[in-house]
Amino acid sequence: MELPPFFDPIVDLDRKYKLVIGIVGLIVVVAVPWYFAIAPAQERVAKLDAQLQQTQAEIAQQRAILAQLETFKRQLAELEKQLSGLTQKLPTEREMPPLYRTLSDSAFQTGLAVMLFQPREARVRDYYAEIPITLTAEGGYHDLAQFLDRLAGLPRVVTVGNWKLTGLGRAKSPMRADLTLATYQYRPVGSPPAPKPGAKK
Repeated sequence: MELPPFFDPIVDLDRKYKLVIGIVGLIVVVAVPWYFAIAPAQERVAKLDAQLQQTQAEIAQQRAILAQLETFKRQLAELEKQLSGLTQKLPTEREMPPLYRTLSDSAFQTGLAVMLFQPREARVRDYYAEIPITLTAEGGYHDLAQFLDRLAGLPRVVTVGNWKLTGLGRAKSPMRADLTLATYQYRPVGSPPAPKPGAKK
């Protein structure tokens, strides 16, 4: 098969020039596809590889957050369980009058003669209200000890704050006890102010 006439000048050249032209042609044949096809593809691959690494890093970070979230959920469930147990020891507003009767009856049943039993205005804190109770009673030292022992055994939290004992010099009621008791009422977040003791609802 004969080549077209415009190849005649190349065919007539010396061998070394033909070699140079062949090498240049080979370079063109390799370089053109590289420039227009392979190089852009490699650039896209590099970008995709960078995006893949970034995505893998984000996935690892999200997995770490998820693991912490599961831990926090378990801790929250445990704290809610503890809070539920603690709030059961604090009377609600509806349970306050029966608690007052229980305290007054306990003093009477241990032999103390109650002269004064007066709940005072609540001191509102963040999550609870402290309700002081002034109690004045007369009786024996053993009677007072039994009353304090009953307080410690109540399912509701009642503490003894200030107290003062005065000797009366009587056989039946040798002393008077002036006590400041305190009970606590749980207040969920957003609760209205605690009502004053004895206030009408």
